[in-house]
Amino acid sequence: MWSSLKNSKLFLGGASICLLLVVVGTLGYAITPDPTPNANQIVPEWSNLSPGTTVYYSNESNAEATSDSFASQNSTPSYLHWALGNPNAPKILPCKGNPGAGMNANDSMKMVDAVYHSRTFWLGSDRFGRDILSRMIIGARISLSIGFLAMLVSIVLGSIIGLCAGYFGGKVDAFFSWLITVFWSVPTLLIALGLSMLLGKGYYQVLLATALSTWVEVARVVRGQTLQLKQREFVLAAKITGFSDARIMFKHILPNLKGSLTVLATTNFASAILLEAGLGFLGLGVSPPTPSWGMMVKENLGYLVLDNSYLALIPGIAIMILVMSFNLMSMGLRDALDPYNQEG
Repeated sequence: MWSSLKNSKLFLGGASICLLLVVVGTLGYAITPDPTPNANQIVPEWSNLSPGTTVYYSNESNAEATSDSFASQNSTPSYLHWALGNPNAPKILPCKGNPGAGMNANDSMKMVDAVYHSRTFWLGSDRFGRDILSRMIIGARISLSIGFLAMLVSIVLGSIIGLCAGYFGGKVDAFFSWLITVFWSVPTLLIALGLSMLLGKGYYQVLLATALSTWVEVARVVRGQTLQLKQREFVLAAKITGFSDARIMFKHILPNLKGSLTVLATTNFASAILLEAGLGFLGLGVSPPTPSWGMMVKENLGYLVLDNSYLALIPGIAIMILVMSFNLMSMGLRDALDPYNQEG
């Protein structure tokens, strides 16, 4: 299997993107330009800065005396701010005139380095003056953690229900089949929406709502394969030997489902991330000011018809890339685990 995965461009491409985003999300605040909790530093004067804008700022109370001497180094309007007795409440003023007016270039740069700090908004800022890149990085952590935990819960819950339904049969199978049919007939987003409205907003509420919305397909697949495997000789031999039902299900049948469960895990990961983004877009995701890609799309939806459309496009494209990468991994795993595609 591993040799097939190494030769699978789909799997390697998706895995590379996922690994990169996992590393970025894990590092989190260590690499964000804005290290404040939830990357929620609000500076109204920094609102709607274009991507790549660099600002110089100082927390020195005497910076006002030289405020007209420095400007940002890009083609966008120049910004400079200083604190008026409170480093946590900086103020920005547009700088007019030439940088370092009244002094030579070397003295000007020395004073900039000594008094002012610089900060570049690589992806721009939103209407509150928050750094988009920082919120995207912290949002990646939220999306990946919810997707991973929801995937684990859905795999465990779906496997248990599917094993019990397929192995015991009879009334147990009839009940679980009815339950699977009920959940299967309702759109997944509608289930997550109802559970979110019932449980409320918050990280753990979104996690539980997402997990309880994605177990159905796992249970369906596990039940169908269990119905086939329980007729196999090794399962019949285990019954004759006197092994308990729990041991037969989890020690003999479940290991033979690892291929299907691996593929389902990647698809459920993508589904959970998409559901979390959808709930955030509908206002039922994690509570503000915690950044969420779906919530960022909603907050900046009105900019799609304006010059600042990138505020909504950046998180939307990030969601698309992340979901696509997991789907590529799923396709690569499916091809590698398909016995008809294996050599010999």
